[in-house]
Amino acid sequence: MKELFYSPVRTISGSRVIIRGEEAHHIFKVKRHKRGDRILLTDGEGSQYQVIISSASENVIEGQIISTLRKPREALLEVTLAFGLIKAPRIETLFEKCTEMGVAAFQPLASSRTVPQWEEGERKIKRFERIIVSAMKQSLRSVAPKILPLLDLQDFVRTIPDYDHALVAWEDAKHQLRERLTRKRVRRLALMIGPEGGFAPDEAERLARAGAKPFSLGLRRLRAETAAVAALANVYNLYDV
Repeated sequence: MKELFYSPVRTISGSRVIIRGEEAHHIFKVKRHKRGDRILLTDGEGSQYQVIISSASENVIEGQIISTLRKPREALLEVTLAFGLIKAPRIETLFEKCTEMGVAAFQPLASSRTVPQWEEGERKIKRFERIIVSAMKQSLRSVAPKILPLLDLQDFVRTIPDYDHALVAWEDAKHQLRERLTRKRVRRLALMIGPEGGFAPDEAERLARAGAKPFSLGLRRLRAETAAVAALANVYNLYDV
């Protein structure tokens, strides 16, 4: 089974890479790699490397890069998932599963029905980033999605024209997702998912006036993290990227 390891850009200089800490321990002690072995490595910023290990220990792995690929397994469609804040552990599930699905960035939103405070989320950013990196490795991606600074919904509304297309999941929408696609070329897409309880009617209307297309995910009410995964699966499938 192919396995992907991670080391940030700062550890890479020319054709040389130095991996330290937990990842070095994992490569050496858990996976039993040694000098002369080839491993697959990503910097989380779009590059994936074939590396030959030149020296190995529990604390440090040194390697020589022999080939580089840019964004293998990354969709051409860049999706920013804008989501209403939800409580742990469900927000951790959202970060994990939506990274596996292919999200390019996460945009936390504060709306009228969001309950948790993002101050708690900010204290856990390092944990969330570790979850995202782990999901990136699991899915053999080369990009670790960024968690963007919190925005109030009204501030996010002003950014909608910056995207090629925008979609908002809303349980009272009259249209299914496939009816809300566009024939024009789409490279940057905003996908909006409400918090538990969804977007309020006035919020959904405000998003629609700004150009976002409301859509329904069917008759059954889904939790926010489930709705995000279901919507992403449909978006990537219907746009065939």
